[in-house]
Amino acid sequence: MTACLVLLCSNFLKAETYCLKRGDVITHVNTLNIHRIKDFWKAIKHSETTIYLTVQTTEGIKKALHVQLPFHKLAPIPRFGVDVTSHKSEGVRITNVRRNSPATRCQSVPTK
Repeated sequence: MTACLVLLCSNFLKAETYCLKRGDVITHVNTLNIHRIKDFWKAIKHSETTIYLTVQTTEGIKKALHVQLPFHKLAPIPRFGVDVTSHKSEGVRITNVRRNSPATRCQSVPTK
């Protein structure tokens, strides 16, 4: 039991911060595939305070991230801090990231 706990803690400590950038594409929020802008905002609005994202970076790297959101069910844009546009049917492309928003403080989810 102790070995599993130590491994979990060491993986968590290795998580690096990632600031979402203009041009990144969000393809998943929690376990939901994002196809349209409407899907994205609905997922953000109805999420708990921790969300998980799958992002294709501007460098072409796929990242799994998590981020803590303030509780603000009625206004998803200020809650997360990005503006998006559609990106084919494969997610939403980030067009703007608000300074000091939760979108600037995402944590990489360690993968095996």
